This record gives sequence, C-alpha cells and structure tokens, in this order.
Amino acid sequence: MIIKYGVMLMKGDKAWGVVYEDGHSTSYGWIIPEFAPIHDPEFCKRPEDVTYPGDRNLKEIKTGKLVHVKRTTTIQLTIMP
Repeated sequence: MIIKYGVMLMKGDKAWGVVYEDGHSTSYGWIIPEFAPIHDPEFCKRPEDVTYPGDRNLKEIKTGKLVHVKRTTTIQLTIMP
C-alpha cells in the first residue's frame, strides 16, 4: 500500500490536472481527483502555486481552492493458474 499526503487544487468535485497529453502538447483543466497531482504543502500555499507565472490558465486556476488530501493506493494481485 502506498499513502501520499499533500494538497490538491479543487473546484467543486473536480481537481486541477492534465486533461490531455500526447507528447507534443498538454492540456490542463478540471478532472476527477483520482488522476490529479498531489502537491507538497510546504511549497504550495496558494492556488497559483500549482503552476508557473504567466500560465494562460492562471485566471481559472485562481477560482480553485487548495485542500489537504490523502491518497491511498492498493494493488491486489490475483495469481493465475
């Protein structure tokens, strides 16, 4: 089991993260929290801390709220005969 603590940028029931990525371009937006990144709260104190200065999504990012999260990942293996 892997447990990770931190903060996530949330807006309603969605979190900020990668919507689309193909190696040539990346698109960000509101996604389900299971796939959103967890940030270190030491360095992420405001919504705009999840990105870089001048990000074209900054206005939308500022509409979100940072929340403390705990992500637990469990892997269950089934032995095949």
